[in-house]
Amino acid sequence: MCKLQNSNLLLLLLLLPVFMLSSCASVEEEQWSFVIVGDSRGGDNGVNTAILSEIVKEIVAQKAEFVLFPGDLVNGSPDQEILQSQLMTWQNTMQPAYDAGVAIYPVRGNHEFQGVLLTTAWDNVFSGKYSLPTNGPAGEIGLTYAVSHKNVFVVALDQYIERNRINQEWLDTQLAKNTKPHVFAFGHEPAFKVHHSDCLDDYPAARDAFWASLRNSGCIAYACGHDHFLNRAIIDDGDGDCENDVCQYVVGTGGAPLYSCAAKYDGNNGEYSVQPSFHAEKHGYILVEVKPSQVRMTWFERDDTSGEYLPNAYF
Repeated sequence: MCKLQNSNLLLLLLLLPVFMLSSCASVEEEQWSFVIVGDSRGGDNGVNTAILSEIVKEIVAQKAEFVLFPGDLVNGSPDQEILQSQLMTWQNTMQPAYDAGVAIYPVRGNHEFQGVLLTTAWDNVFSGKYSLPTNGPAGEIGLTYAVSHKNVFVVALDQYIERNRINQEWLDTQLAKNTKPHVFAFGHEPAFKVHHSDCLDDYPAARDAFWASLRNSGCIAYACGHDHFLNRAIIDDGDGDCENDVCQYVVGTGGAPLYSCAAKYDGNNGEYSVQPSFHAEKHGYILVEVKPSQVRMTWFERDDTSGEYLPNAYF
């Protein structure tokens, strides 16, 4: 009996390194990624299909599990039939990502809104197997919604049911019941003015309440578009703790005509101090790599000579 026990002990010792390697592998496997990119409008039935197709290939190659798309998918039109046709072109261009099992989460931009309260085209295109989550507030189903995926919680915020505002009551409820460690938010317009003057700072008190709710939830980043470049800024809340400052990422880089202009952040910044930290005037996307206790964001920028998308900055 003692010999049998010793044999079992020896076997356990021999297998221990294998168990340890297996355990390390499982931890490594917990890393996963998603992509952020917006503003893909252009001249091919409202879409820059050439650039967007390239980015879709990148999404698939990066094995992204979902995509956050903060608005201005298309040029848009107040005519719902024209808008629906354009949105179908956008969806068809994104189809290889859908086919690869990548979930696509868009919100409306001003070009989808066009001052028209009707959402007929949006609802028709994002239906059936392309449906968006239906957990949003009344009157915003399929426009505002929340997504839980593995260890990440995302809120998608429509800003056109109430122009340049978000549904704060709904957002507060969602953030209060979230149990995921990594929180992201996205909508079309910047919370803090970068280039376009129309943004969430049109209502600075509401914007400040929105930003405070993100900070208090431990949100990592607010992603938006509207301005056609990549810009990152740290929004300092003045409490002396840089660990709880939320960053704003403008990722209007999916094919819309690029802007060549400085990011001045000269709007109504309220009680916050805006610290720009990175700017690029290229097409590209942000890859977000998620680990159990860490998130790394990488800006992939299109090289105009080779057409390749290369990592240019890490956040």
